[in-house]
Amino acid sequence: MTINDWWREHPEERYWMIAPSRGVVGDALSAPKAQDERRFEWSHELVGFTEPGDTLFVWDRTLPVPGIAAWGRVLGPLGEETRERRGDDLPHWRMPISDTLRLASPITLPSLRRVGSEIVTVRDRVEELTAGPVYFPFIGSAETLAPAPAYLTKVPRDLVALLSSRFGFEFAL
Repeated sequence: MTINDWWREHPEERYWMIAPSRGVVGDALSAPKAQDERRFEWSHELVGFTEPGDTLFVWDRTLPVPGIAAWGRVLGPLGEETRERRGDDLPHWRMPISDTLRLASPITLPSLRRVGSEIVTVRDRVEELTAGPVYFPFIGSAETLAPAPAYLTKVPRDLVALLSSRFGFEFAL
């Protein structure tokens, strides 16, 4: 089963994590589209799979202790725009999002590592059920857990439930 098959069979799995380089999301997800003359970047292409109503978690690497610091919703509709990047005009995905809301207490990397074994268990379970990449938001072992080096990743519902139960926020699951 590919990750795209997984999403079709599990429509309730509509959670994402974005890790913007400057800690600010803005009013839309925006990422260069794949082109023949550019290297394919899977985390950019995931923008094209987001849908209105999806939940978006924001990894803020600019905090004194980086972590999940905010959340918002994908508004849509998915569109395209041309943006200048390094002197070239490139086609980009553009998916409007809501204003992001700050969590009362960010879920920091040390906090995530404290439940790292549970996070790795969720990742292992998803990997067992999926052929190919799973676009999971965290890499490494329980002790070395770190955010995936990606613009946008997929957050399985089981991971949202785990984080919600351990860190006290609630979303409609």
